[in-house]
Amino acid sequence: MPKTTSGLAIKCNALLVEVTKTFYNDIERYKVSCAGTRNFFNCRIIKRRNIILSANFENKKVKVEEIKDKLSRAKSAVFVSFLGTDVAKDTALRASIRNTNGEYKVYKNTLLLRALTELGYTGVEEHLHGTTSVAISYNDEVSVAKAIGDAKKENDKLSVKFGILDGKVVDDKYVDILSNIPSRETLLSKLAFLLKAPMQKLAVGLKAVADKK
Repeated sequence: MPKTTSGLAIKCNALLVEVTKTFYNDIERYKVSCAGTRNFFNCRIIKRRNIILSANFENKKVKVEEIKDKLSRAKSAVFVSFLGTDVAKDTALRASIRNTNGEYKVYKNTLLLRALTELGYTGVEEHLHGTTSVAISYNDEVSVAKAIGDAKKENDKLSVKFGILDGKVVDDKYVDILSNIPSRETLLSKLAFLLKAPMQKLAVGLKAVADKK
């Protein structure tokens, strides 16, 4: 007589099939949920990164415009390498430049190159590496060069890369020559002395003639 499956066995098999389907369906839903969560966080990360990149780009544009504004108003500017300069000497240099009513700023080379290029300056790429600071004078052509020259005597880590004078790029040797030119006040004082000396001699001569008479 053939064997027959009992009603209980059939129900057990049906229940097992249903549980198995439910289990695999739950796994698929979990996979979809996890993928959605990952995509959500990935989107958040990408969006945040884009916001940061956009902010950095805007900040760089502002800095470039700042550099362009300062250099376009400058009578002279000296670009300096200060690698190895200690805090005390750097502070003294900044104070010396402030005393000339000048400015001393540190900028990234990429920003300096972009600003200089947009202002029409060429041939400066080879100098814009390492650390770069800029000493700017709005009053005259020699004061910041003299301040840098004096600082170099006390700090052998300081070196001139190049300069800008009257809208033209000049090399470090030219800046050194500028640093040795007497200040405007000194030149005016010497001129006044030279003008005064002949007058004094003339007065002495006239007095001598008058005394003879």
